[in-house]
Amino acid sequence: MPEDEITQWLVKRGRTKDLSIELAKELAVESRLGWFVVPHGHKGYAIGKVNLKKLSSRHVLTGDDGRVLTFASVDEATAFLRDELKILAPHVFNC
Repeated sequence: MPEDEITQWLVKRGRTKDLSIELAKELAVESRLGWFVVPHGHKGYAIGKVNLKKLSSRHVLTGDDGRVLTFASVDEATAFLRDELKILAPHVFNC
């Protein structure tokens, strides 16, 4: 899947804003590249998927409540990617 088609991929599945865990699992099967871990807030880390045309909050993993899913450490976030999405080499941005 070309990385610039993520927004269209989400829209086709009825989502225009959130990348839920369920959708992230489907997307990870189709597109293994471009996953990342990034600081979020003061003490957490978020997981997302790069869209080459733009980086958008709709491509950040969210929980059932629609809020950004955060992890206490980079290790927890990368473990989630490895165990749940089978993504073994995410980019880690440590801003």
